[in-house]
Amino acid sequence: MTRHGVTDSRIGLRTIALFEAAKGLVVLLAGSGLLLLVHRDVQAMAEQLVSHLHLDPAKRYPRIFLHIVTGATPARLRLLALGALPSGNSPDEFAAFIKAETEKWAKVAKAAHIRLD
Repeated sequence: MTRHGVTDSRIGLRTIALFEAAKGLVVLLAGSGLLLLVHRDVQAMAEQLVSHLHLDPAKRYPRIFLHIVTGATPARLRLLALGALPSGNSPDEFAAFIKAETEKWAKVAKAAHIRLD
């Protein structure tokens, strides 16, 4: 079907493109916001936030939040803003992940008759 000369598939593609652009903007804003926290006392800010929201710091989620913030050094905040926070996997776990991904994508390539020359 067409609407004013534009097919439904083009409208769908434009909608998806706009959605993806919005997601990218949110990521950039979140990263910029994290960089603004680099030289501030993040621990004190987190404690103030928990207090301001009248949350009990001994409860599960506020305690987890405060524990995570305790390790928020300027270097970790920079890495998090760049999306490069290390996940802490061991070399053996990483090797297993690479092996599984290689096998999975090799099957896809074989089914599609894709060859590496």
